[in-house]
Amino acid sequence: MTKPIKHLIILFLMLVSPAWAANTAENDRGTVVAISATSFMHLPNDEVVVTYRIEASGGNTGLLQKQVNTIAEKAQTALARFPELKQQTTGRSLQAMNHYDKVLGRQIRDGWRMVQNEQIVSHDLQGVAEWVGVIEQAGANLEQLSFTVSEASATAAMERLHSQAIHLFRNKAATIAKSLGATSFRLLSLGSDSGALPPLVMQRGMMAMSAADAAPALNSGESRLSVTVSGEVLLPERIYPAR
Repeated sequence: MTKPIKHLIILFLMLVSPAWAANTAENDRGTVVAISATSFMHLPNDEVVVTYRIEASGGNTGLLQKQVNTIAEKAQTALARFPELKQQTTGRSLQAMNHYDKVLGRQIRDGWRMVQNEQIVSHDLQGVAEWVGVIEQAGANLEQLSFTVSEASATAAMERLHSQAIHLFRNKAATIAKSLGATSFRLLSLGSDSGALPPLVMQRGMMAMSAADAAPALNSGESRLSVTVSGEVLLPERIYPAR
């Protein structure tokens, strides 16, 4: 290390160390209090997510592919007349079907199973029952239907909850400070954590329909969103008389 650089480092440490020591000593002359505050609200679910699968089994993989493609095209074409729906293929797989032969002592191939997974997202909660029926009539298997709060609604709600939680945090800190005879407090740290209850989920057995059945009554319900603000404040040092 050259002498100029060495001298600069020593000078820097001489300037910083007293300031750091003074700040540490100031923090030590007081009481650190941990505080948390939670704000929450209930919002009506305004989005529905449906997952379904198309499945075919057999020994000819080429034929399985045609069967799955036919059902997928039929379902997607039928659903295309609902412009408010967002369709997405989330996966496709080919799985071997085997069984264990005790005589031969090994796995024996029985055939293949091809599965294609699809997902639908919509804000049209009134038309759910109709296009759920369209999916099953096309030959697909309905797996799950869930109601939740859309990203746009949740983002706007979280902004309000953050402001409310911070306001509650500050009020709590002020109340504690006044209770201990302090006229002020210093914020040392602050963080937040947001959460929501799981979406309302309906499994396939609860949604099963046929052309002869009446459409199921679906209740979209609501979700609970919350924001928790946690942190530490420093109260000035105060000596209390012993009683």
